[in-house]
Amino acid sequence: MTKPIERETSRKGRATIEKLLEVTINELDRVGLAKIDIDSLLRKSKISKGSLYHHFGSKNGLLAAAEAQQFMKYLKREGETFRRLIEECKTKQKFVELVAGVMKITRLESNLDFRKKRVRAIAMSFNDETLAQVLKNAQIEVTQYLAGSFQIAKDRGWVKPDTDLTALSYWIQGVFIGHIMLDITEQTEHEEAWSEVAFQALQPFLAAD
Repeated sequence: MTKPIERETSRKGRATIEKLLEVTINELDRVGLAKIDIDSLLRKSKISKGSLYHHFGSKNGLLAAAEAQQFMKYLKREGETFRRLIEECKTKQKFVELVAGVMKITRLESNLDFRKKRVRAIAMSFNDETLAQVLKNAQIEVTQYLAGSFQIAKDRGWVKPDTDLTALSYWIQGVFIGHIMLDITEQTEHEEAWSEVAFQALQPFLAAD
């Protein structure tokens, strides 16, 4: 059985992590990654440098975790918009048009910025247990929400009944992250074709008319 002092220590640790992430995310929004000042973050959060290193390993570990959290907040916001649009669809055709449109907005500059942040955070998480846990928890939450959105379409007969919606949600997110390859090469002449291929790859999951 977990002792009271251990539970209290655990709560304090979580509170410290959450406070540092909150302050860091606010600063990222305000000044950007290049102008982040760690001493300023510590003053505003009233947390010691020792706690920062204990929980995040380094300045880069904290920034990567904050970027990951920021990215997940972005995904959640986009996910809420996607769910609302699904709920507003009256026919399968409207749903298909919605999905096709989502595939085409992958190339937006805002999506590119968040894609870079997510890839960087994922790469760093392989050597940072705390960051890996932050990513894991946020990713599960976002994926479950997206699966719930697809459940609406499934209940309306627009998605095949035997489709694993959690797997579908992970697959779609993987497609968007995979766009980073096109980002790196800057071969923008393939953007339209990429969107079409991505949309066609989704077709097997859609229910027949």
